Parts: sequence; structure tokens; C-alpha cells
Amino acid sequence: MTQEEAIKWIADIFEEPIGRITPETSRMEINAWDSLGILTLMARFDEDLNILLAESELQEMKSVSDILDTLKRHGKLS
Repeated sequence: MTQEEAIKWIADIFEEPIGRITPETSRMEINAWDSLGILTLMARFDEDLNILLAESELQEMKSVSDILDTLKRHGKLS
């Protein structure tokens, strides 16, 4: 997946307009990135991309770039 596709995927998870999401967008700027949002993100990593992450790994993510870095680490981002 490209970075643009990844940002679209992230925007979909958190139900945000694509234009509001950039790599620099922090967790604090996304209302849905709360405890339920973390569980949703965990489920989507697993269901959509077959990436299993511990809740602690997801808790450490503070920005969209952290999600993108995780995708890169797992070979899902080109």
C-alpha cells in the first residue's frame, strides 16, 4: 500500500475526513483515537493486514506517523 492509501485507511478507521489526516497529525487531534479507537485500530491491523500487535504497542503510538512506521516495519507500506 502507498502512503496515500495508508492515510485513507487510517482516516476510515477513525472516521475522519481524509484531508484532516497527515503523517504529522497527532493522536490528540483525532477525537476517535481513544481507548475504543485503539481497540478498533488493533482489530483492523489484524483483519485487514494480518498484523498482530499488543495493546501496549498501540498505546505507544502518538501520531499518524507512528502508524505509518508500524506499517513499514511489517512490510505493508511501500
